[in-house]
Amino acid sequence: MKGRREIGVHLGLLAIAASLAGALWTRDKEPKALVSADVPVWSGRADDVERIGYDTKTRKVRLEAKRDGAGRYFVGTIEKESPLPAGAADAGAGDAGAPTQRTTTAIVSVGAAGKLAELLAPLKAFRGVGRVEGDRAAEFGLADPEGTLTVVLRGAEKKLLVGGPTPGGSDRYARDPASGEVYVIKGDIVRDLDAADARLVERDLHEWKDPEVVAAKVTASGKAREVVRGGAEGKRFWADASAADKNDETLGNWMSKLDRVRPNEYPASAPSGTQDVVRVDYRGSSGPIGWVEIVKATPAGGGKPEFFLRSERTRTFARVTASLAEQVEQDLAGIAR
Repeated sequence: MKGRREIGVHLGLLAIAASLAGALWTRDKEPKALVSADVPVWSGRADDVERIGYDTKTRKVRLEAKRDGAGRYFVGTIEKESPLPAGAADAGAGDAGAPTQRTTTAIVSVGAAGKLAELLAPLKAFRGVGRVEGDRAAEFGLADPEGTLTVVLRGAEKKLLVGGPTPGGSDRYARDPASGEVYVIKGDIVRDLDAADARLVERDLHEWKDPEVVAAKVTASGKAREVVRGGAEGKRFWADASAADKNDETLGNWMSKLDRVRPNEYPASAPSGTQDVVRVDYRGSSGPIGWVEIVKATPAGGGKPEFFLRSERTRTFARVTASLAEQVEQDLAGIAR
């Protein structure tokens, strides 16, 4: 009889343990299942986003939507405050005595800004926290907000005060100053804007991919050369249009060098006194698909020239690494003929 009671006790404990394990399993699984932004903050569409602004104590980001024949893109500025280089004059020293400088750079963004606009309109939070009053605001980083996010949708301005990170640090608390409601929003929104000069600046020259190109025209020094893609898929090469089945390795190496020249930064104004280096117009199976051109500007007082590039995607000139552009220029003699 005693043995049966002991067996019963053990079975009961086993049942309780199984129940607790199931509860813990469910509890662990629920947050993962709820990782979807489904709490509306404001409505809209990505195409409704006209302007995006983000202000912190040390930086201001401004983006404005534009549209042309190639599609939609964003232009703007990044204004930030950073320490002065070592040895610089302390004329910019602030109240705290640490010398700083404030710089403003231009920005062009297509792909990254387009994805950011999709996150912002409609803006959906992971969850709503409700109103956070009094001393509790500090728990969410909202007693002294880190930044202010401003989005203009078809003329209507929306704002959020950005607070601290959620436990785990991936997403952010944010308060709607109009309603007082606090939400958990996707952390990528803040990360993109806080590091806009690294995450938003357009680096790609084209929307299309290399396999889509079937031919191109290289123009330099008043000369133009028609080139085509030959070879089977996966083994394609560049060739002169007059010998489409003959791999021109020199041409192929030069086209590869050209593809490695990418934007570093966008100047606030177009470079002056430039000299054309090269332009390449690309064609796909259905016709023209894009172009790229490189120019160089030599300082008025002499010195090392700077190189700039623009394409159908960048729209405006961007400064590029001089050493890469110089390689493209130096090898042109054997390409444009």
